[in-house]
Amino acid sequence: MKKQNIFRPIPVLTRRMFHTNRGRNLVAILAILLTTMMFATLFTLTQSMSRNLVEMTFRQTGYDAQASLRGLSEEQADLIDGHPDVEELGRSIVLGPAENRGLAGQSVEIRWANDAYAEHSFAAPTTGQMPQAVDEIALDTMTLDRLGIPHELGQAVTLEWRKDLNSDEVTTADFTLCGFWEGNASSYSSMAWVSRAYADEMTGGIISTDEGQVLGLYMVQVNLTSDQNIETTMDRILADTGLTGLEYNVNLAYTPEMGAMAAQESLPMYLGMALVFLAGYLIIYNIFQISVTADVQFYGKLKTLGTTTRQLKKLIYGQANRLCIIGIPLGLILGWLLGAQLVPVLMGSAVGETVVSISPVIFIGSALFAWVTVLISCLRPARLAGKVSPIEALRMSDADGASKKKHKRHLGTASILSMSWANLWRNKKRTITVICSLTLGLVLLSSFYSKNAAFDMDKYLADLILADFELSDATSEDYINNYDPHGTTLNDSLVVQMESQEGVETAGHLYSAQIDWQMDAGTLENVAAFYTEDKLADWETYDTAGAQALRDTLETGEGSAILYGLDGIPLEAITQEQYVIEGSFDAEDFASGNYILAVGPSVELETEYPVLPVPSAGSAVELNGRAYTVMAVVYPLNPVTGLPVQQGAGNKFNLSFILPAETFREQWPDHTLRKLFLNVDDAHIDTVQGFLDDYMDTTDPSLPVASRQSMAQQYEEQTRSSAVMGNAISVVIALVGVLNFINSMVTAIVSRKREFAVIQSVGMTKKQLNRMLVGEGLLYAALTLVASYLLSSLAVGVVVRAMVEGGFTTFRFTLLPLVLCTPVLLIFAVLIPYLCFRNLEKHSVVERLRME
Repeated sequence: MKKQNIFRPIPVLTRRMFHTNRGRNLVAILAILLTTMMFATLFTLTQSMSRNLVEMTFRQTGYDAQASLRGLSEEQADLIDGHPDVEELGRSIVLGPAENRGLAGQSVEIRWANDAYAEHSFAAPTTGQMPQAVDEIALDTMTLDRLGIPHELGQAVTLEWRKDLNSDEVTTADFTLCGFWEGNASSYSSMAWVSRAYADEMTGGIISTDEGQVLGLYMVQVNLTSDQNIETTMDRILADTGLTGLEYNVNLAYTPEMGAMAAQESLPMYLGMALVFLAGYLIIYNIFQISVTADVQFYGKLKTLGTTTRQLKKLIYGQANRLCIIGIPLGLILGWLLGAQLVPVLMGSAVGETVVSISPVIFIGSALFAWVTVLISCLRPARLAGKVSPIEALRMSDADGASKKKHKRHLGTASILSMSWANLWRNKKRTITVICSLTLGLVLLSSFYSKNAAFDMDKYLADLILADFELSDATSEDYINNYDPHGTTLNDSLVVQMESQEGVETAGHLYSAQIDWQMDAGTLENVAAFYTEDKLADWETYDTAGAQALRDTLETGEGSAILYGLDGIPLEAITQEQYVIEGSFDAEDFASGNYILAVGPSVELETEYPVLPVPSAGSAVELNGRAYTVMAVVYPLNPVTGLPVQQGAGNKFNLSFILPAETFREQWPDHTLRKLFLNVDDAHIDTVQGFLDDYMDTTDPSLPVASRQSMAQQYEEQTRSSAVMGNAISVVIALVGVLNFINSMVTAIVSRKREFAVIQSVGMTKKQLNRMLVGEGLLYAALTLVASYLLSSLAVGVVVRAMVEGGFTTFRFTLLPLVLCTPVLLIFAVLIPYLCFRNLEKHSVVERLRME
């Protein structure tokens, strides 16, 4: 028996209506495309940011394995390696840190490691190989540059190191370079890989299980078969191997804290998704609402022929799905491409090489969010189409069909403006939807701009740098090995050359020394009064050793004093009026050498404190056998006092003091300059930078240089990343609003062709009709601008002000984006109705009167 084809009316109607309404479909596809594109962009940024944060944490911790152990024997490592939950075990033997003068300020650890350890430490040679012979070594390019060695295999390398860090005996070893790789600036330490034969020779084949002994310390990295439940898995491995006494560390990148940090960083993206959903809903809802209103008579006829409510809803959703099939794939592609361009901008200089995620979550999540947005937008229009009765459908026009309110007729002549106003409110839902859509984009644009404009360059730089150029000793900011006061980086020859550079306006110098100090009774009393038991308990929660050092000082009076010798730029900066917490500063008296400045804690400026944990202003203090009077207490500026302690100073509680550079040099003539500050006129900034670049290339690559220009660039990178996302979301939402406005105006005019013909036939001129339509557009714009200025003022003045409170920001009330958008919106409001009118006039009044 021949099978008969079953006629399915709804799919056929869906297909034919789709091909009939090409113009309306194009607008809907554009709206869906823009919505999907922004969802895909935000998903791409969210996934890529999480991945880059993990990658950055890997490089900062120095490895990407799930866990690590230290201080175990080789036999214990073999037991762990044999467990079925362990995929791979990286092994390493530590010899000690390299102490070449050229490596001052950079931590370089001399070690043996197997291939797995090197690979997972981002330190596997990309050129050459790991050491095999006793005299071979592999280094990264940063270490080679500091040693002045070309990036070529076979080069001679000499390292100096100590087997016993408590001894002055230095071991000098000559090697041949057998491999190298790109250095990782974000890692805590560089690696110098030697062969197992050399490691055994230096350790005598003895593996150290004492974590306090560096030479021969055995370390492993554990690569598990799964990233899930790492602590549970490690506990099971140690229990199964009988090594429960060993302690392990879970890589920070795999901890719950890292997940919480990634979620926090992604919060702006989730907010952006909510805004995109709202903007997408407003335009897609409006498109389908207009579509249903325009075709309502057609739906009424279908009802007459027996079409059910469910079938009509299915017809609406069928059209929506067809539009999604076209708009969503295009939006996914464009969104991912846009996200790929924004990821490096968003991450800035946080990581070396950014990674753009291509996770399926991006495409599945974006498509699902966009599709759900479309479906939710269709709910009310589909319900409206399903509820319409044939009789009501024949009566409905562009006006709200549900309104039964009677309006009082006003006698007299109707003006063009009053007719425009009346036409605007014939369909209140559509008008309000368009105004909301446009207002949302403008308010967001104003808010994001105001937030970004609040970033204060001067505040940011004041916490980081005091001069155009700051040169430091190579160990000045070495928080691992601490500061060497007898360094040779800032030698007299370099200082003279720098200060004699053309364009140098002012200079400044910073010296430092750290001494043991028996605190006087007055100082101890101040310290004890400031650091109450509650403060000490809070301190202990994050720095147990520091809190204990303070307790020891309060008990014995034995502490440490850090003395800074200052002149010029740093002295002028730290003695500015706003930084003097107690007392007053007199430059002439201070230069006499009889006074010192005490450096107070980092407290809230312009706040009165009953006591500060330093000697009071006017009190006498004896330091290094010399008596001084405390002239004032000053606020600690990071570029001056935020520096590591001196080598061999121990872990005692310390206070800092400032004295004139000349007085300092009288007491410590053998201490070399720690920091040099230079201010240069704008015309010679590049010249001085060029001299420094050449000096580091040819003479001393280890010279640390910080410039205001480079800091400003870093600042711009940080602010640009936040600005780009906010402005991108705002602009797209504003474009969606404009598209909504265009669609509403065009549809409203096209659907009233016959009505316009009627009023023209009774006397309205073309000029008057054009003015009426332009008036509608201008009223749209006026209402949008009134709402935008009111809401933007509230958002900027209240919400943004609260968001930028504190930090490196200074709130400035501004609505500049709104002011700039005002003429653009007014032009659109005139241009779009005018173009529609021109298109309308292509048909004569008679032709339009005959139209259905």
